[in-house]
Amino acid sequence: MKIIIAGVSGSGKSTVGKLLAERLGCEFADADDYHPPENIAKMKAGIPLDDADRAGWLEALGDHLASRENIVLACSALKRIYRDRLRGMAGPLEFFVLSLDKESLMQRLESRDHFMPASLLDSQLATLELGNDVKVIDNTLGAGEVAAGIAAGR
Repeated sequence: MKIIIAGVSGSGKSTVGKLLAERLGCEFADADDYHPPENIAKMKAGIPLDDADRAGWLEALGDHLASRENIVLACSALKRIYRDRLRGMAGPLEFFVLSLDKESLMQRLESRDHFMPASLLDSQLATLELGNDVKVIDNTLGAGEVAAGIAAGR
């Protein structure tokens, strides 16, 4: 079982992912921990990452996922090509994209200390591609309820 909790920054990926991994009794990983220093510096400077910036990061994530049997990964996975690349490296993956209104996302981003500034939210929302390869989950409920719902509905 390999589950990806996806979505834009501030959508609750890490919080829901940790709770889901705990509920399922498996490893949790956060894709933010795999960004090279150059990517983090760009984001801190308010510069959106492009496909080239994400290439090595996706490679590292794919390698990590391929070496695991049971894992929940919090990862933006904004584009279908990113999700397809991860699937190509790691085999079958389930993607759950957390959805939240822009105002709530901005409030979350502005209230936390993270390398991803709120100023990049619009670029992430513009990049996000939803399709039939993901399940969209409304994240207006509490994180515990969302994790329980994902665990029960898989």
